[in-house]
Amino acid sequence: MKKRNQRITALCIAVASVLSSASMVKAEDVSGGGASFPVKFLTPAIAEFNRTYNHNITYTSTGSGTGKSNFKSGTFKFAGTDSAVEPAKLPSFGWTYIPYVASAIAVAYRLDELKGVTLSLSPATINGIFGGTIDNWNHPSIAQDLKLNPTWANSKKKSDVKGATTLWQNVSRTSAKLTVNMLPATLKANKGKKIELINDATKKSVKTLTVGTKGAVNITFPVKAKDSFSVKVGGKTIAQYKQATVSLPNKSIQVVHRADTSGTTNNFCQYMKGAVNSDWGINDAFQNCVPGGTTRFGSRFVGQPQNAGVGNYVARTNGTISYLDVADAADPTRVAQGVRIANIRNAAGAYVPPTSEGYASHLGGGSQDARGLISFNWKQTSNRTAYPLGAVTYGLCQTASDAKNKVVAQLFEWLIKDFGPKNAEALGYTPIVGAAATQGIALAKKCGAS
Repeated sequence: MKKRNQRITALCIAVASVLSSASMVKAEDVSGGGASFPVKFLTPAIAEFNRTYNHNITYTSTGSGTGKSNFKSGTFKFAGTDSAVEPAKLPSFGWTYIPYVASAIAVAYRLDELKGVTLSLSPATINGIFGGTIDNWNHPSIAQDLKLNPTWANSKKKSDVKGATTLWQNVSRTSAKLTVNMLPATLKANKGKKIELINDATKKSVKTLTVGTKGAVNITFPVKAKDSFSVKVGGKTIAQYKQATVSLPNKSIQVVHRADTSGTTNNFCQYMKGAVNSDWGINDAFQNCVPGGTTRFGSRFVGQPQNAGVGNYVARTNGTISYLDVADAADPTRVAQGVRIANIRNAAGAYVPPTSEGYASHLGGGSQDARGLISFNWKQTSNRTAYPLGAVTYGLCQTASDAKNKVVAQLFEWLIKDFGPKNAEALGYTPIVGAAATQGIALAKKCGAS
């Protein structure tokens, strides 16, 4: 018996030694970077991947343009971009795109005089603001948009539950839909607690849900013009809504755009050209998209680096408006500073907020080519649930067979199959699903495979 136990012990030590050696062999240091659009998704994702698989992957947010250049030069082993690689930046080695997550692009603004009102903007008004022809917040076009869609204001500037935010949508004159968003840590801390929509006049609950695993939940309910509502999570108030009479201020509009070459910019410009005004260009540089350029507008147009820089500028500057990913626009700290997000009128005539569900509805009307690139359809005239402005973000990886490229393949396949479906909504993104996910996984498998 003693000898048998010794043999078992020796075998266990040998197996442990083999497993330890295998783990050491598999561990890789891999550096990537590029698009800032997916950073709030990638940061927790890569941290979890490294913990789970014992690798050391890093991702540096530089903007899509620099990401594509650094991938071509070999500075980045893999890269991220929200726009296609231009001919001048095509690598000389084998590589592929991998669509791995998407997100709506928010039109975010800070206008304290509105006291929390959600703006509703038509494509024509967005064209005027970002094209420079609408330069004041009291412009008749903005006023007309607000007349077409009842204005509800969230008077609570700071949520009592850190990481919980809301978006309001008018379904009709007599009904509304509220989307409650919670970051992953907030979701975990409040699991099992109640989400309540309370009519302030009657003090009664209109709808009650239980916090589960979904980072974004919707509540649809009837409304009247004189109603006011409180939204609570675990008994703490995260928002307070009532219909408001809007007096637009006589105040200059300052447009904030990306100063660096940006896939977020490219996708915003694609929307402007494809859905609004064919005179717009499509480029990673904002000044090259706007008809006639931006220098003629002087300080009314200001550039900031990456989406975080844009979001921070809007948050600290009253009278500003910009375009950026929803995760940065809905950041609780920026919301507490006064940042609000506009509803955009889609091709079916509905004013829709930039929710994960709304952008997924829009993506469903698009198409995907053999490279994995997804093209958008902005003419979905019967799709009232679609939020029409956003981006798909792509990984760029090398196909040459080496250990680091195989780890990159593992990362992107895991993002599409595991992390994205579980966490994208809570982080403010839209997971890649269905046929697009199937193609994305197939493309990921090409990394390090040749």
